[in-house]
Amino acid sequence: MRIKRLCSAVSQYRNPARCILISLFTLFISILCLSADAYIDGPWLWMIASGADIDSDQLAIASEGIVTENLVATYGVNEGDAVGRLQWTRGRILPEVDCLLWRWGCYSDNVNRVINRIGLSNDRGLNYHAAYALINIFSPKARKNVAMGVGSDDSVKVWLNGKVVHINSVNRRTTDIQDLFRVNLNAGDNLLLVKVSDNLWNWGMFFDIYLAPGDFRTSLPTATLDISLATHLFQKYRPTLQDPEIQEVLPTVLSQLQKPEIQALLTPFTINIAAENPDLLAQFGLRDDAITFIKGNPGVRAMIGDPDFQILLQNPNALSEFVALVTGDEPIIPPEQRALPADVDGNGTVNILDLLHIAKHFGRGGNDPADVNGDGTVDIRDIVLAAALMGEEAAAPSRYAFGGLHREDLRLQTGNIHAWIAQAQWLDLRDPTLEKGVAVLKHLIEVLTPNETDLLPNYPNPSNPETWIPYQLAIPADVSISIYAADGKLVRMLNLGYQLVGIYHQRSRAAYWDGRNTQGEPVASGVYFYTLTAGEFTATRKMLIKK
Repeated sequence: MRIKRLCSAVSQYRNPARCILISLFTLFISILCLSADAYIDGPWLWMIASGADIDSDQLAIASEGIVTENLVATYGVNEGDAVGRLQWTRGRILPEVDCLLWRWGCYSDNVNRVINRIGLSNDRGLNYHAAYALINIFSPKARKNVAMGVGSDDSVKVWLNGKVVHINSVNRRTTDIQDLFRVNLNAGDNLLLVKVSDNLWNWGMFFDIYLAPGDFRTSLPTATLDISLATHLFQKYRPTLQDPEIQEVLPTVLSQLQKPEIQALLTPFTINIAAENPDLLAQFGLRDDAITFIKGNPGVRAMIGDPDFQILLQNPNALSEFVALVTGDEPIIPPEQRALPADVDGNGTVNILDLLHIAKHFGRGGNDPADVNGDGTVDIRDIVLAAALMGEEAAAPSRYAFGGLHREDLRLQTGNIHAWIAQAQWLDLRDPTLEKGVAVLKHLIEVLTPNETDLLPNYPNPSNPETWIPYQLAIPADVSISIYAADGKLVRMLNLGYQLVGIYHQRSRAAYWDGRNTQGEPVASGVYFYTLTAGEFTATRKMLIKK
């Protein structure tokens, strides 16, 4: 059609030489500035943020660490979700191209135009900003090695299903597709995020998928999960974080990083340097044993080097939430936000979880939220007062629920309670409230003492490949779990050490197996057996690994 119009226009000129020159020039401009209807125009969900560095997370900066690029790329967003004062807004991007000879050729400013049309900015020449475009790609079946193309003015970064699949840090114009790359599409939904950073002048983007129209379709994305940065990182590094040795060290390290004087040192530059050189963590107040531990654990070093984790470290609220997840605790609610002084987790009920919260803050002073009686120190008095407020139900072990909790949900050991009772003997037990609190603690020991030692079914089962193995002890013992292949060959031995009487059902207390053998190699799919040895007690169960 373009050629026909061109020939029609040329035929009207009587001067053949001029006709040829004009037609050649027009054809050159047409080819240079060609637009195509095949580009993915959307609608996409759009967001902009100040800053043009393709390697920096402008979403995290704009949201003060609440939202990150990786969070959006992994879980999506909903139309209308906020980032700072702006909202994710739908809009189609058109293959608009301008050609001005005094600007030396053609260019596209279609990103700037779409954000103007949908109201994210009124500035027609916005510079030094990043634009984010999010869309869902539905593929009827899984496809490998699918070609995609992108053109950008200037730098571009592309995520597919939470993983970076293309990045080009460049300063250029665009009128068409410039970069080609290949990806694998899942059957069903695939979340695609494109970031285009603009320096000066124009701001453009073209995107295409080289499949037949019937092989895919696009739609507005929706959030697959409402998840915080802390929860995202905890789930991402769960196998590392639930290693028993890490559980011993990491909470102390994270607690140190929460101190205001340390927070002032936590910049992206210092965190990156420390991730690559763990010895520098001494500057953050970490002890030599913690630094040695970090140096010897690649999983921890990988987490410290994760850009999302570095953002989390600079957000005190997110860091506090992450610490709570790592320690198996819940964030403590400030006193002014809870109806009952002893309900430190703010769930409306004073229960055994509140005792755990308080115990973890022992020895802290000032305005600590776990200071139930407000005397300026978190100590045994706060534990006993909270226990006294647990109600009459706590005095009846046979009816034990404590706000909907069941015995297998608890993370408290009888040894902890014995220690609390011993400390409470120094209190003035003529006080009826304190006396009642000690009585409740004694009843708790009865509730938390299993009638028999037992090995329970692992979960999940089948596993792929990590799994947790719960058990309980009626008497203290040295505990180990042996894992055998179907032919009876020992695959892995988990030495859990000396364990007190208690219930080891939760993931934070159950035995953890990462699905690897003694050499650290992943085991094959199939049937396996695991045997609990606790003193003179032994029991064996079967599990299935299915990859």
